[in-house]
Amino acid sequence: MKTTGAIVLAAGLSSRMGAFKPMLPFGNSTVALHLISMLKEQKVDPIVVVTGFRADELQQHLFFTGDRFKKNERYETTQMFDSIKIGIDAIKNDCERFMILPIDVPAIMPDTIRQMLRIDAPIVRTVCEGRCGHPIMLSMETARKLYDYEGPMGLRGAIRNSGIPVTHIEVDDEGICRDMDTRAQYEKLLKWNYMRGQGLPTRPIVTISLEGKEVFFGPETQKLLIEIANTGSKQDACTKLGISYSKGSKLLKDLEKQIGYPVVERRSGGIGGGGSSLNEAGKNLVENYQKLIVDVQDYAEMKYQEYIGQNL
Repeated sequence: MKTTGAIVLAAGLSSRMGAFKPMLPFGNSTVALHLISMLKEQKVDPIVVVTGFRADELQQHLFFTGDRFKKNERYETTQMFDSIKIGIDAIKNDCERFMILPIDVPAIMPDTIRQMLRIDAPIVRTVCEGRCGHPIMLSMETARKLYDYEGPMGLRGAIRNSGIPVTHIEVDDEGICRDMDTRAQYEKLLKWNYMRGQGLPTRPIVTISLEGKEVFFGPETQKLLIEIANTGSKQDACTKLGISYSKGSKLLKDLEKQIGYPVVERRSGGIGGGGSSLNEAGKNLVENYQKLIVDVQDYAEMKYQEYIGQNL
């Protein structure tokens, strides 16, 4: 089977929704996490998320998925096809074909992805009861032919102009056509998705803390380390989290005292200015702690279904 990546388009302003669409609740997580997790389960790789509006927030939210992030710096004035081109540039050397998925179509079923992966054609498009939907899959050779198109109608116009035939695949998945541009559409989608047996109204939430002589690491310290990595400054990290600098310093001191080695490197002021960053030990701690949470959360949700979920 050909190596297949994905471009997830998440640069939009979410203006009609009145909320940031990628981080709205959906299924057992959020719109963004649900969609990307589903792709990963089907061995779609690499995945590049093209961001724009609230890019830093979304990248932090998806920090541990291991995906690539490329920002459309002109997201307020450009079209979706421009974001697709940014995504193509990011994965063009790493896969033979790729899927294109807008972030606001999160109800696509895994079987739809599996069906697409079995088709070898230059352009593949899903259809449900006569309605075209997402994803669209392009071979990399096709993508290179479409890349320079600058006419009207974006990707659709590029495909029509190319004359390359489109292979339509019929799927039993209405989710390919259901987007969520407005709050009303989002609420309707949640209800519809639940009624078809997808997405639970309740779920267990696991919180893990690490303890030696006393608790020294948990969600708050994890967030602090992530913000230090993102901002390059302990002061800025504390400000972003809404905690005092002294509290942040104590969290780090208690952590490093318990584990016996430093996780943050401090740089003194000078020509380049001072700052802080995670060393390799710190990066490994952040990554492995998150993996622990994911594994325990998955197990908790499995046991939840066994003991409680079916009765709610």
